[in-house]
Amino acid sequence: MYRIDSMYNPMIEALQKAVASNQTERWMASVAWWLGRQQICNAQDYWFKVAGKITASLPAVQRAALESQLGKAEDAYVDNPVAEWPEVPSDVANYIAAWDPEPAEPDLCALKADAIARIDREAERYRLNFITGGSGQTMAYQQKLAESRAAIAGPPAHESEIAHIVAEAALDGVSVAAKAAEIIATFEQWQIVSAGIEVKRLGAKKAVAAAETAAAVNAAAHVDWVEA
Repeated sequence: MYRIDSMYNPMIEALQKAVASNQTERWMASVAWWLGRQQICNAQDYWFKVAGKITASLPAVQRAALESQLGKAEDAYVDNPVAEWPEVPSDVANYIAAWDPEPAEPDLCALKADAIARIDREAERYRLNFITGGSGQTMAYQQKLAESRAAIAGPPAHESEIAHIVAEAALDGVSVAAKAAEIIATFEQWQIVSAGIEVKRLGAKKAVAAAETAAAVNAAAHVDWVEA
């Protein structure tokens, strides 16, 4: 992880970017000498090779100022600088790579379960644009449909057997037959809408089950219910 409470990380990052751009500046040499002296990532020789190469290429005044602060072993890296930038040691490369780890693979089974549950919730939410939710209300709808069919049957049911229809007809000021016909027509219209919603719900769930990637799961779970 790239830590904001460690000066190593920004120092290494800035130095490596400058090296990659083939820059040779005084600040780079200073950073490399410091990293080497601290033996960061157990790569002292690497840091000193980088520092020696940069220091050797600096203007005379800058080079002299840095060399005056070096020990005898460090002087050798300046007197005999490497011709090419040294290869980044694995410990340093792994340290840098840990700043931006690869994201963990998503749990596809969990994603699918969540997507399927979401599809069901959204289907139900869309249904509520046309009907009133609740198990009790569902029973009332079923009862009213049965009574409506009985009301227009031959012979029609007695009023005591179609209490819901009789009550609603009286409330709306229409005949029992008219109210029964209205309820049946509404039910038939709802059947068309419901079938469209159900096809999309089942189709989306099937697509989710067949998806092989997280992106495919998310795409399959996106349903345009308005067009149902």
